[in-house]
Amino acid sequence: MRILDRAYRRLIMPTTASPEASIDGLHQERETRDALFRHLLHASPDGAIGVDRQGYIVMANPMMETLFGYTPEELIGQPMELVLPNRHRQSCQVRRQPPHPPMRSRPMAEMPSLTGRHKDGAVFPVAVSLGVPSEGQEGYAVAFIRDTSELRQHEEQLLHQSTHDGLTGLPNRTLIQERIGRALQRSRRNGLNVALLFVDLDDFRLVKGTYGHEVENLLLKTVASRLVEQVRPDDTVARLSGDEFVVFCEQIEQPTAMAGLAERINVALRRPIDFEDIPLYLTASVGIAIGHGSTHSVDDLLHHADTAMSAAKGKGRDSWQFFSDGLQTLTKQRLTISNGLRTAIENNELSPRFQPIVAAESGRIVGAELLLRWTPPEGEISPAVFIPIAEMMGTIVPIGAWVFRQACRAEVDWRRRWGESAPYVSVNVSTRQLNVASLAEDFAAILSETGANPARLILEITETSLMANVDANLRILSRLTDLGLRVAVDDFGTGYSSLAQLTRLPVNVLKIDRAFVDGIETSSESRAVVRAVISLGRALGLKLVAEGVETEAQHRELSASGCNFIQGYYFHRPLLESVFIDTVEGESRDHSQHIATSIYFLIYVSRAVQPMTAQDLDELLCKSRAFNRSAGLTGCLIHQDGYFMQMLEGEQKAVSSLMEKIKADPRHGQVRIVIEGPTRSRVFTDWGMAMRDLTEERNAPNFDGWQHRPISFLDLVDDARLCYSFITAYAHDGRVG
Repeated sequence: MRILDRAYRRLIMPTTASPEASIDGLHQERETRDALFRHLLHASPDGAIGVDRQGYIVMANPMMETLFGYTPEELIGQPMELVLPNRHRQSCQVRRQPPHPPMRSRPMAEMPSLTGRHKDGAVFPVAVSLGVPSEGQEGYAVAFIRDTSELRQHEEQLLHQSTHDGLTGLPNRTLIQERIGRALQRSRRNGLNVALLFVDLDDFRLVKGTYGHEVENLLLKTVASRLVEQVRPDDTVARLSGDEFVVFCEQIEQPTAMAGLAERINVALRRPIDFEDIPLYLTASVGIAIGHGSTHSVDDLLHHADTAMSAAKGKGRDSWQFFSDGLQTLTKQRLTISNGLRTAIENNELSPRFQPIVAAESGRIVGAELLLRWTPPEGEISPAVFIPIAEMMGTIVPIGAWVFRQACRAEVDWRRRWGESAPYVSVNVSTRQLNVASLAEDFAAILSETGANPARLILEITETSLMANVDANLRILSRLTDLGLRVAVDDFGTGYSSLAQLTRLPVNVLKIDRAFVDGIETSSESRAVVRAVISLGRALGLKLVAEGVETEAQHRELSASGCNFIQGYYFHRPLLESVFIDTVEGESRDHSQHIATSIYFLIYVSRAVQPMTAQDLDELLCKSRAFNRSAGLTGCLIHQDGYFMQMLEGEQKAVSSLMEKIKADPRHGQVRIVIEGPTRSRVFTDWGMAMRDLTEERNAPNFDGWQHRPISFLDLVDDARLCYSFITAYAHDGRVG
């Protein structure tokens, strides 16, 4: 169009002629210019029309038929609005100008955003360049017309790409900020609030790292779709970045309604997402900020909603939280703590404490859990405060490596002091650490550097962390156990692990959560859970540690249920390492306490003076269990054809006292002790008495013709090993009742 503009201006410029020029010469020059200009119009790639001063078309080039469907002949004599709608008539119609200083020519006026009308009635965007003759000139104006449909479509595509997320098609950060800004301006006029919900997916990195990019895209698009389903037509759902979404709502009369929306979002995102017949599960944390144009900016709303979302994550995830001034204060505190943690190691502000883990029977220290303490210049900060912040901000990774190195250093020192009888060291590993690909290599380097024995180190991982992504955790735990490290499931009983998943993991120890221990002496439900966990652990060949034991009643109940180890204030608080060492040294010097509380066992055989019915045996079992639980005794009673074989376990004084009562009991005759003495641990762990009546065995084969001489228990007393093997074989027999 610019080339034609320059050509048009040259052609319409009046020629300065001498007074002697002839009229014929002027006519010839004008005809030459007109012929040349018509040739240029004919060759133009754009549509071109000549329009007289009344607005009628006097000339049209062939391209006009391509653009508008009219032949040049059909256009000549028609008003210009035939191809340009009436609403543009004022801008495009050529009218005689009022008097003004003379002009030699007028440049072409660009009008790029007009609408053309095709012969069939269709309208489409056009750009028009209009050249108008100077005042006093004869001739016509020329309009060059170009179809801008593709250009307009391309511009719209570029605009959409710059304001929308390429994966989900949702508005992006740029567009949502613009919409929030306009909505805040409207809220000043209508007086109504606006609301912003910040939606962040929980543990999305785990899913992404496990299943890859294809599943990541599927999940994000599904989340976007589900969010759109929950909102009103005028609300906006946008994706900020990664797994962060926002929902923006205008004209909010009742802010509490946003709680209902947040709850619906939580419920919608909990629904499983199918990928190749595999159900995948997601949850989200939602932060809610309410604002008004007179008090809030766009950045205020985004920051407040983000702060509330972080609070929702901090209180357990898969939930929602309104923003408040208290949260703002808490956020500032978290920022201060987070910044302090980044330099805590180099400033020597971290220190370990060791809480002893004792054998349930003897109270003797067998291990210790390393607990972290942080003491910045302002004073000690509770682990309950700084550990979650370190986990959230990622500083737990270098801190966790520091803690593991302290555990290794302690193991080496304790083994040097006490040899193979030294307590083991238990150290916590966080969810964030499990996500670090180099965790096994980092721990291997620390083990090599310190010379620690990995078999004497236990990594404690919470049940919730383990079950968040079993397959990924199985891979990392396998690499850690290949180093020789052992694994404990911490806070067991509070998560949602299944037996099938638990058996897949290389676990050595279950730690019973203190929430169940706290009510074990008064709550039948807590007691049932603890006993179930202990039974499960024994069935899987795992050791059991009860946390948070603070009373004698709790200790006794746990011991009665067969728990192996105890940890809690009833025995020891977390100790400085120097105090821990002195405590262990004191135990080593005091052998008498260990000997007095060691386990003693006894096996005897007797004959029932009177025949025993099933009812008699039930009554005997009931009384024996009650007495043994009160006395801290365990064992097994077997009856066959009027003879008894019984094993008793417990403190020597209690075992010997009961044995004297049995000898004096007139219901027993021919009492013979088979074997007695100290033992390292109980065979039958539940305080009480297991029992089995072999007189009438169900589903037993027919022994007639095969049993040449009945042998009673009295016939076996001379073979202590045979008797021990016989009765202890029932220790894990589920049919013993």
